[in-house]
Amino acid sequence: MKKLGIIFALGAVLVASSADAHQASYFMPQVPNPDNMVIDGNDDDWGWIDPAFAINPDSMFEILGSEWPPAKDDWDCILYVAWSSSPDNQLYYFARVTDDSLGLFVENPQEYWKDDSLEIIVDADHSSENFNETEMTSGQQYGIRVLPAAGQKDTWIFNVPQESILWSTEEPFFVYEWTLDPPDAKPLEQPAGSSVTYTYEVKQAIWTFHDKTGPDGSQRHMFGPDQIIGLTFQFDETENPELGREKQPGTTPVNGAFQDNSNGSDFISVETEGATGGSGGGTAVEADSWGRIKSYIAQ
Repeated sequence: MKKLGIIFALGAVLVASSADAHQASYFMPQVPNPDNMVIDGNDDDWGWIDPAFAINPDSMFEILGSEWPPAKDDWDCILYVAWSSSPDNQLYYFARVTDDSLGLFVENPQEYWKDDSLEIIVDADHSSENFNETEMTSGQQYGIRVLPAAGQKDTWIFNVPQESILWSTEEPFFVYEWTLDPPDAKPLEQPAGSSVTYTYEVKQAIWTFHDKTGPDGSQRHMFGPDQIIGLTFQFDETENPELGREKQPGTTPVNGAFQDNSNGSDFISVETEGATGGSGGGTAVEADSWGRIKSYIAQ
């Protein structure tokens, strides 16, 4: 990676200006002990993460032209992203969104992006191909939401030409839980002056090659320190079904990551002292890793 311009504090976000980088870069630490990570939609297993790695509206971008950052009583969020080494070998993320209204209107999972939802765009090998043209073999645009319609999935891959491609949204490859507070919140029924909070928590295998028919023909990405992963998070924010999406905050300053992650962001994997792939370890980023972060900024 060549020259990077700092626009936020250490450990958060860099805007990329080199040909081999995407639009912005973030750092993600290694999970100290994956055995302690319980995917239940709660953040009580994320106490180990250094606050410097938290992503919030101040370190995000909004690509639909709405005022940014928004007032916290309108929309607010925090996002944690991490990785684990083998044998666990997973991408982990947790997000909490506080919203002044709950925008859930569509029933078709292929259209979740029209509602309050989260898009996760994965380009594990950093190829930056148009993955709509490769039928999702080189990258995928995952979508998740809370409170799906009866009988519908809460996970999806957008723009799939055939539903067999959805195999990687199922357990054990994609483990997802959400929460909603208040649990009986409903769209267009939010009392004035109140808010709703919802969370997403995921552990997910990612793929260097994602075969259309299943894992047997696919190549799983193997995580390690100092890797640059093409990875973009985009939150969709809708309040009125007649008006459609009004905000799309996330980790890229430009549109188009939905089909080509050269328009998206990078996440750089940072080693955590004492961490292993499921056998316990430390809880803080080691000094050598902070030194590597500083070296990325200096390049």
